[in-house]
Amino acid sequence: MSYLRFDKMLLTNLEQSLSREMLRTNKSGAYHCTTVVGCNTRKYHGLLVIPIKNMDNDNHVLLSSLDETVVQHGAAFNLGIHKYGPDQYSPKGHKYMREFNCDVVPCGIYRVGGVILSKEKVFMSFENRILIKYTLLEANSPTILRFSPFLAFRNVNELSVENYQADTSYREIDSGISMCMYQGYPTLYMQFNKPMKFISQPNWNKGIEYPKELERGYYFKEDLFVPGYFEVPIKRGESVIFSAGVSELRSEEMPKIYYEEVSKRTTRTSFFNCLKNSAQQFFNRKNPEELYLLAGYPWFKCRARDMFISLPGVSLAFDDLSGFEKIMATMIPGIRNFMNGKPIERDVQGLEEPDVFLWLMWAVQEYAKATT
Repeated sequence: MSYLRFDKMLLTNLEQSLSREMLRTNKSGAYHCTTVVGCNTRKYHGLLVIPIKNMDNDNHVLLSSLDETVVQHGAAFNLGIHKYGPDQYSPKGHKYMREFNCDVVPCGIYRVGGVILSKEKVFMSFENRILIKYTLLEANSPTILRFSPFLAFRNVNELSVENYQADTSYREIDSGISMCMYQGYPTLYMQFNKPMKFISQPNWNKGIEYPKELERGYYFKEDLFVPGYFEVPIKRGESVIFSAGVSELRSEEMPKIYYEEVSKRTTRTSFFNCLKNSAQQFFNRKNPEELYLLAGYPWFKCRARDMFISLPGVSLAFDDLSGFEKIMATMIPGIRNFMNGKPIERDVQGLEEPDVFLWLMWAVQEYAKATT
């Protein structure tokens, strides 16, 4: 039974599909978030959003989106979608969507004439990297996939505009390119698992709008940089994997990495598994010694009250004693320092709130019940 599946009728109706958002995290603070049709409606949305500790320890959007285009007989069909004005969307790739499901990983099915293309996304665990696998399920003619990356390189609380300070140069790497638009940011590596051709066509895509920011009363327009596009030929039954991360991969290793990551996923075959999968998104491993719970994406960091309230539900309820114990082991030194008037030395907020220690003791009681 599929618990998260949307059909063509919902996906092509933007009034319904734009309100369905999806979130995947790497359990180390980075995340991927957008709508089920791939149209970003918030400035917090992006394909690759990562915390950058050496800058401000805040989240930053590196890769905002990736437009896919199916090319056959010289005719191009763009599967992307962006909002540019009141009821103005271009391209309108959502009209080609036939299905979206999250049985194992987020998967969209597109149909363009005789072409049926699947798109599956995997956000790597404990690594700042997203992998997207495209599989050509049906095709009657030679097919080329074209990919246009939309780059932001900005804080999630800001919006980018066309400027001359941006470094728009790129470097060719193994089956891809790398770029770093501003000083202080990590280099973004965009690669494929097979040979590709990159066509440099630098351009600022201006006036992309985020309607959720407009609703909240914030500025809502942005300019994103598109360095050009990749072209990859694909045959019927073949898969192409795209990687975006802050370190370089060997292209021949991508399939193995992808399938190993998929094998770790909790299959959503029950409501319980759906809850378990969602709960796991909020673990935040800062380093091998420190494990926290984030209060929520995309705005919140680790808050003591929220952490102790939710800790039993996201660990003990799934027989994850190790997760509970690691978080407690992380917090105990900070709690002792706080009680002794010393710097907490833990990345947590609100430990001084009056009810936090009551929730701490409640969590310990729930642990005692689970282990006796």
